[in-house]
Amino acid sequence: MELYDAMRHTPSCRYFTDEPVPDAVIHRMLDHARFASSGGNRQGWRMVVVTDPDLKKAVADLHRKQWDPYFVHALEGVVGFQGDGSGSKMEHGTDRARQRLQRTDDFAQRLHEVPVLVLPYVELATLAVTDQHLDRTSIVGGGSLYTFVQNLLLAATNEGLGSSLTTLIAAEQPLMDELLGVPPGFALGALLAFGWPVPERQYTKLGRKPVEEIAFRNGWDRPFVAD
Repeated sequence: MELYDAMRHTPSCRYFTDEPVPDAVIHRMLDHARFASSGGNRQGWRMVVVTDPDLKKAVADLHRKQWDPYFVHALEGVVGFQGDGSGSKMEHGTDRARQRLQRTDDFAQRLHEVPVLVLPYVELATLAVTDQHLDRTSIVGGGSLYTFVQNLLLAATNEGLGSSLTTLIAAEQPLMDELLGVPPGFALGALLAFGWPVPERQYTKLGRKPVEEIAFRNGWDRPFVAD
C-alpha cells in the first residue's frame, strides 16, 4: 500500500475475525517498524508479542479493570448530555458518541479473542525526558517509543490487518510486569491489538480536522495554508 493511503486508512479496528495471524506476518511488521527513529538512536523499545490464549485472557482482564469504570463514567456523560436545544444535529452527535463508546466496549469485552496482542515497552535509561521539570504532564519520553508504535500500525494496514491501540493498560504495569516477566527499568506504553478485520464492521472513511485548524505559520494566530 502507498504510504499516504496507509496514513489515511488506518482506523482503530474494534471487530476482528478469529482467523490466526501467521508469525511471519508479525515478524515482518516488526522488522520494518524497528527502523523508527529514537532519541540518540538508542532503540530502547521492547515488544512482548502475546498469542497464548490464557495469557491473552489475563491481559484482557487487566485492560477491562481500567476500561469498565471508564466506560460507565463516559457513558453517563454522553447519556446526560442534552444538547443546546437546537435540534437533530446535537442529537446526532450524541448518538455517534454513544455508538463509538459501545464499539470500544465491544472491543474490550472480546479483547482476549483478538489473535495477537503486543505490549510495547521502553527502557527508561534510554530516554532523555527534557520536559520533566515543567509545570505540566511530561510527554517527551514517549517520543522514543511511539514512533515504533505508529510504524507497527501502518505496517498492519499494509498487511491488510486491522489494528487498535489503547494506553489504559499502562496503569496496570506492576501486574503486567509480573505476568510477562518484565525486568525492572522498563515502562509499558500501550497495548496493541492485531487481527484480520471484519469488513462490514469497520469505518470506511476517517474524519479529521483540516490542516488549517491544526497548523499555523510563524505563530499561533495565522493558519498554515498552501501558497
